Amino acid sequence: MIVSFLAASVLLGQGAPQTPPATTTAPAQSVKAAQDEARHQEDLKNDRESGKKYAEEVEKEMKLSKNTEYIERIQRIGSEIAKIANNTHAKATWGDKRMNTFDYTYKVIEGKDINAFSLPGGYIYVYEGLIKFAESDDELAGVLAHETAHAAFRHVATLVSQQSKISTLQLPIILAAIFTGGKSGTGDALLISQLLSQAKMSGWSVEAEEAADFGGFQYMLRSKYNPTGMLTFMERLALADRGSAYGTLSLGIYQTHPPSRERAETLTKDMQIAGVPIRRSLVTTTFRTITKPGDNGAIDVFFGKKKIASFAGADAVTRAEGAATQLNDFFDSTPEVFQLSWNPNGTISGSGKTLFQFAEEDAKEEGSPVEKLTSDAVSAIRVCLFSLGNRVWAFRT
Repeated sequence: MIVSFLAASVLLGQGAPQTPPATTTAPAQSVKAAQDEARHQEDLKNDRESGKKYAEEVEKEMKLSKNTEYIERIQRIGSEIAKIANNTHAKATWGDKRMNTFDYTYKVIEGKDINAFSLPGGYIYVYEGLIKFAESDDELAGVLAHETAHAAFRHVATLVSQQSKISTLQLPIILAAIFTGGKSGTGDALLISQLLSQAKMSGWSVEAEEAADFGGFQYMLRSKYNPTGMLTFMERLALADRGSAYGTLSLGIYQTHPPSRERAETLTKDMQIAGVPIRRSLVTTTFRTITKPGDNGAIDVFFGKKKIASFAGADAVTRAEGAATQLNDFFDSTPEVFQLSWNPNGTISGSGKTLFQFAEEDAKEEGSPVEKLTSDAVSAIRVCLFSLGNRVWAFRT
């Protein structure tokens, strides 16, 4: 560094180099910067080498998917997130705060688990079950952005550095415990339990997850994907974890690192600060109003699996699609039941705006008066509001 400094002085026409004043610290700072960068590159090299080793072990123990549709989808979305991660110095609330770049790889593993995990050096794996569970590319992008942030923030290295009792030989065991929710068949069960407890105590299950959420959110903001997908994926996983509408599912890593209200609340606040509207209907089918062909040319309107109304006549498609649009806006605002109102003439309103209105041809097709159709639709919307309230974490300002 000193030689370069002297040579530069001559090349700039300053004549013979002058001895810098004793107070000058630039050369010392340059030397320190070079040393820091050398250590940084060594850290990244270690991550790449250890990640490659662990990836080889993963692929010995687990079967890679042969589903070409899943593979193409994950690699397409993953490559977009990876490019953003390698060009974005995201803020890390926990982990290595330096700008760390890797040649990210995204692979699909056979199995029904709703699971994904990230190895050092950017080796990311997603189970087929998670891809099937995701209801949009936005939700998948949220998962991949989260896992990419784990690697970019070097969370495994941070975990090891904070846990002096964890040896290099134990690391594969603790990783197995983390990735499989503590159900790994490798090693001694008691040892795995102890190591997993150490990982939790280090903050992995709280600080690392929140940091990956925030890092993933920063990547999503710079992508074409809707960050709301991160929130809805959390919400639907929490619902699955309660054994509600989706039945009993294997949640893999989410059994030990479950999506929590605190994480959702933090993400929601980040979205509000960034000015991202929470419109669940754009990223899910669970929280979306859609139209379907009904009987005798009628068009039905559903929220999720609940039928709300049916429209008939020459303009049935137009009126049904209009109703679906207005209902999506209404449900996206996570309203209260008292914000729903109606008129016996067939008009139903939400938050002061008309959602839709029944016509005589609807009553004729259904064989019921308009007033009865209105009453039934209001009851159906109330059921949807109740269901929505139980399925999402709504934070109203």
